[in-house]
Amino acid sequence: MRNQIKTMAKNIVLFSTITTVALTGEVGSVFAAEAPAYSNTQAYEAQHIEQDAKYSKKVMRAVRVSLGVDAKSIQVDAVIQTMPKVNVMDRYLASFGKKVKGNEVRLAVKEIFDIDLNYVSKMDYGSKLASYPTDVMESLRVSLNEEPASTKQDARIMEMAKNEVMDRYLKEHDYALTGAESRVLINQIFGVNLEGISTLEHMQLAVSSKGQWIVKSDTDLFVLESSLDDVDVSIYTTPYFKEVTGSDQLPEPLKTKLMELGFTYNEEANLLYYKNPTGESVPDAFKGRVMGILIGTIVTEYKNK
Repeated sequence: MRNQIKTMAKNIVLFSTITTVALTGEVGSVFAAEAPAYSNTQAYEAQHIEQDAKYSKKVMRAVRVSLGVDAKSIQVDAVIQTMPKVNVMDRYLASFGKKVKGNEVRLAVKEIFDIDLNYVSKMDYGSKLASYPTDVMESLRVSLNEEPASTKQDARIMEMAKNEVMDRYLKEHDYALTGAESRVLINQIFGVNLEGISTLEHMQLAVSSKGQWIVKSDTDLFVLESSLDDVDVSIYTTPYFKEVTGSDQLPEPLKTKLMELGFTYNEEANLLYYKNPTGESVPDAFKGRVMGILIGTIVTEYKNK
């Protein structure tokens, strides 16, 4: 099972790289509930919160030490600010020691990505699945004193809070997962792809998922807004898009490409909407195609905006 996790970690890192380079990668749960009755522009503006510093003092101190300088030195701060967030997360997790528990991993996610996994677990948001991937299910079964292949406790597992699933899995693996392995696990349980999210910085694409802004900036052109269970997705333009293009309407080529994937266009709300007909969370492969189209549109049509 450990080898499976390592393999998946490598695959997600590769897929995230493809997102940036070839415009066909994936991102974590980026899907929206229903066509909102309110103005999308107003919602976007109302939820935008400026932050003075990218990372907290305790994160900066830990990463500075990992780079071989004094915890209070600002010598390498410029380097830290430009690091991919997954690299910052790895260095911050290392400051907790060789064994890292679930609450520490979730703290790192909150500190680095500003995503509150505790809130997601408490509210029972996240991926809507019939079961978790095989390696997760097998570990959880063992944690309940069952054989790895037994399905006797599967209903109980699927009713557990996501934090408990994560904590039990980590305990079964002696709290020894790497940062990359932890991110795979988070994607499997919470439906949050931190590898993909890390590549979206400065891509001018805002992502709202599970009641939180996952990625957001003043120069975003489009928004992907998710439902709490990742079954639905909405895509619409931002105020900045109107500022630089003179229109708030979704581009026709973008509409055409996404409608070919099964999206419908709501003219009154000016948004594209998709709902997975199976009732389960939208698969990662589909997310990757949507992300590729959106990022491709931004890079080719609006790269100088």
